[in-house]
This record gives sequence, structure tokens and C-alpha cells, in this order.
Amino acid sequence: MVVNDFLCANFEQILDYNFTASVEEEFDQVAEGKIKRPEMLRKFYGPFHKEVEKTLEFAEKKSAEKELGIDPNTGKKVIARIGRFGPMVQVGTAQDEDSKPKFASLRPGQTIETLTLEDALALFALPRIA
Repeated sequence: MVVNDFLCANFEQILDYNFTASVEEEFDQVAEGKIKRPEMLRKFYGPFHKEVEKTLEFAEKKSAEKELGIDPNTGKKVIARIGRFGPMVQVGTAQDEDSKPKFASLRPGQTIETLTLEDALALFALPRIA
């Protein structure tokens, strides 16, 4: 969702249905020999490259993190985010001097957008019930 929101905000033309249809039409014309491929690609990539450069310079960086609250047992921040192996919850940060962060994967059907602090803390509860 973060990627989709970023693309919609910064590359609205590229995601437009009519734009996609016109590019597909141009591909058909290339396949039929009506226009040359380098000409078609220059027409597309010239403006697109400028848009990418502008976006890299000025676009606001988005984070896939959602701060859920504070763990009442440790007093540390609870964050939901996308990790290396998918959506997860983290208690604490790497900057905490007294301990390493704890991690737990979200269960099937859970999403970062709808996750509550209580849901997140339940992921760390033992014994784990599937």
C-alpha cells in the first residue's frame, strides 16, 4: 500500500488507464512496423526519466512503519512495519541501550493498517495459540 500510494502521488500519468492503453497501442504499431522502436522509447522515456529525477529530488520519503503505542511491561515503543520476511511487530529499537528489540510476525489475516496495540502485544504472548 505504501508503494501504491507513492506511485499514485508521484506518477499519476503512468498509472492512468488511458496512458497505459496508448502505450500498448504504440507497442502494437512498433510490432506492425508503423513506428520505430527507438522513436517510441525516446518519446516515453525522455519525459519519464525527467519525472523520476524530479521525484527523487523532491518527493517526500514514506515510511511503512506505524507506531502503535508503548508496551506497558517494558515502556518501549511498539511499531508495526514491513520486515525482511513480511509484516511484523517490533518492541523497542536498535538504539535501546539495555536490550535488543523483540520481533513477531503478523498472523494470517492481520494487516499493519488495522493492527492495534493489543493485537500487537498478543503476538508476543506465550503459550502461542494458532
